[in-house]
Amino acid sequence: MVRTLDEQALTDDVEFALQLVALATEIARPFFESGVAAESKADGTPVTIADLTVERELIQALRHERPDDAILSEEAGPSGRSNRRWLIDPIDGTEMFVTGDASWGTHLALEVDGDIVLGVMSRPVLRQRWWAARGRGAHRCGETGASSGVVLQVSDVADLSGSQVSVWAEGPSLVAEHLASLTRLVEPAYDDYIDVIEGRLEALIFPHPGIAFAWDHAPSVILISEAGGHFRDPEGGTRIDTGRGVFTNGMVDAELDAAISWRITDEHDHDGD
Repeated sequence: MVRTLDEQALTDDVEFALQLVALATEIARPFFESGVAAESKADGTPVTIADLTVERELIQALRHERPDDAILSEEAGPSGRSNRRWLIDPIDGTEMFVTGDASWGTHLALEVDGDIVLGVMSRPVLRQRWWAARGRGAHRCGETGASSGVVLQVSDVADLSGSQVSVWAEGPSLVAEHLASLTRLVEPAYDDYIDVIEGRLEALIFPHPGIAFAWDHAPSVILISEAGGHFRDPEGGTRIDTGRGVFTNGMVDAELDAAISWRITDEHDHDGD
């Protein structure tokens, strides 16, 4: 159930979230420019001193300005209990950060009563940010503030055969194999989220867990919704903790669902065949 939000509180949260992302950029950019080495975490994913420094400063700022709110951050994990929870990916795209690629930034979202109501993503090398809040649209802006941006809209392509679709999967994918003759598959790219939100792709599919986590795509959930599209999990809801889901322009959903079906998107079953 969608609950009524305090509009002034949401305005304050948008402003604060943009300030947090600006802080993250200020901290991360010197590390990126000077170069930094990565270490492997227990799950095999990389982490750098930049990730940890950005995260520490963002958590400190949240605890100072929003002491009653809960936090879920990639490196530090969960803290606090509240109906309001901030999700932080201090540096999304650490591999790109280390190799000098531009496709990295900070992802930040606010969840209220289980619903994502605010999200911000940055790409500091491009000096751009994407933000959305419930009922306020999806926007791309520069680093000078939210008012400098443009309103975003998903594409209006309504047929699957004319759609461009990306499938993020580890290794061979039944979903990609099945869709190859039905739509125009594109080579997966790190910023496919943004391409759906901005209307350059019609759908992005995560067919199995392990590719994206809650803090990775939480901002994209509200961004896609406010841009006119949809996010849904395998059960048709909007859970962000399953690691699986579909971002679409909202026009190709029925055809796409009929084409892939969540029965064939369980790549683990396929791997065991």
